[in-house]
Amino acid sequence: PAIVYQGAKSFTARVVQISRGGCLIYPPVDSRQGNEIKLSLQLGAELPSINCRAEVVYSINDRGSGISFSEISLYNQDRISEYCEKNLVAEPA
Repeated sequence: PAIVYQGAKSFTARVVQISRGGCLIYPPVDSRQGNEIKLSLQLGAELPSINCRAEVVYSINDRGSGISFSEISLYNQDRISEYCEKNLVAEPA
């Protein structure tokens, strides 16, 4: 889960995909409100939130919004990488 802060408004979103550099969230961000957002996301219920500034790169109504992290600590990038490595599922050959 994630909370998206856009100007004076906020809404709850679901992180569909994530990497060190950004994520895909659903529902999409309203691009009429501007491209800059703040995100607060959790990699697990027992883990502390990751807070960062981000930029909306694209939005597709039925798919979500592509988000690029613009201000995120190296520590939080490493947390995301570790999460992805632990949750990587091998595809069948």
